[in-house]
Amino acid sequence: MKLQDPVVCDSMDWKSHIEGLLSAGATVDQLAAGMGVTANAIREIRAGRTRSPRAEAAFRLAAMKPDQFCPAIAAIGALVDSRMNKRALRARLGLSTDKQLAKLLKLPVEQVEAWADDDMVPALPQVMRLLGHPEQQVPAKPANDDPDADRIAPIEVA
Repeated sequence: MKLQDPVVCDSMDWKSHIEGLLSAGATVDQLAAGMGVTANAIREIRAGRTRSPRAEAAFRLAAMKPDQFCPAIAAIGALVDSRMNKRALRARLGLSTDKQLAKLLKLPVEQVEAWADDDMVPALPQVMRLLGHPEQQVPAKPANDDPDADRIAPIEVA
C-alpha cells in the first residue's frame, strides 16, 4: 500500500472521505478493518466527536478509494463511449431515468434533464470521470521573477 504525504493527510476532510466511501458501497466494518481500528472509531469520526484518525490509520484511510468498494463503477469506463448521447449512456448503464443518471453523476436532476437525449453528453468533470478519462490539471501560472511587476503603471497615470 502506498502511503500518502503527511501534509495531504493533515488537510484531508476525513468525515467527507468516509461518507464518500460509504456511499460507494463500503461498510463501516470494512473501513475499520482496512484501517486497523474498531468500527466505533469510524462512527466517532462520522459523528464529529473525533476529527481525524491516528497516524497509520489515517494513511490507510487516505489510500482507500471509492472504486475499491464498487467494482461496477470502476468498470463503467470500459462500457461507455465518450461520443455517446444521453439516451445511449442511460441504456448502457441500465438506467431508465434522468434522475438516476443525475444521482450517479452527483449532479442536479434539472441539469441532467436539460441535456437533449440525442446530443452527446457534455464534457463535465463528473462525466469524464465516469467515462474513464483522467481529470485535466490546470497548468500553474509561471512565477513572476520581478517582484515590482504589479506596481509598474503606465506613464500617463504617474
